[in-house]
Amino acid sequence: MARQRLVFCRLMIDVMRSVHTAYAPATESFGNRLETAFVGLCVVLGEIEGKPFSVAKIAAYMRMPRGKVVRRLSRLQNWGLVTKQGHRYYVEEKALNSLVGMRSYQQMRKILRNATEELALLDTLTE
Repeated sequence: MARQRLVFCRLMIDVMRSVHTAYAPATESFGNRLETAFVGLCVVLGEIEGKPFSVAKIAAYMRMPRGKVVRRLSRLQNWGLVTKQGHRYYVEEKALNSLVGMRSYQQMRKILRNATEELALLDTLTE
């Protein structure tokens, strides 16, 4: 199972690197901003599910202090990725559906396809 875990670890890092490249400013380092990326993913998740997240909901979901969530959301707002309406946060559609965002989506599809194929092959070898 070590090889399967390796594929999974690589998958997680590659997907988050793709998200970071597409949406974070070039001056932001990858590892230091993963929390911000995950808070942004919560905003996307809430909006897609039709239940936009508030600070409290993100804090509970991520098990993070509210103050830290507020700072991460503020950073995402400064980057032009999210907006606040009342107590809820929403994705800036123009940022999400930009050319760079669509390229990131295609890149992630390729990463997922490769990982799926590799895991399927490894699963047949361990059976």
